[in-house]
Amino acid sequence: MLIYPGGISEMEMILAYGSVHFASKVGQLAGNHFLTITDGLARLYALGRKCLYEGAQTITIELEEKS
Repeated sequence: MLIYPGGISEMEMILAYGSVHFASKVGQLAGNHFLTITDGLARLYALGRKCLYEGAQTITIELEEKS
């Protein structure tokens, strides 16, 4: 996941997967990587398609504590 704090474009949090070019109308943007998804990766494609065709979706992100 990337977070863009705003400035040139609006503030965004982005779930990037596959080949990605993070840009706005004024050009390429630099995002800060702050989270890596390691489980359930096979479901990202389906989530991406659902967002594309049905719009914004509610998701839950949970932190799994390592013992």
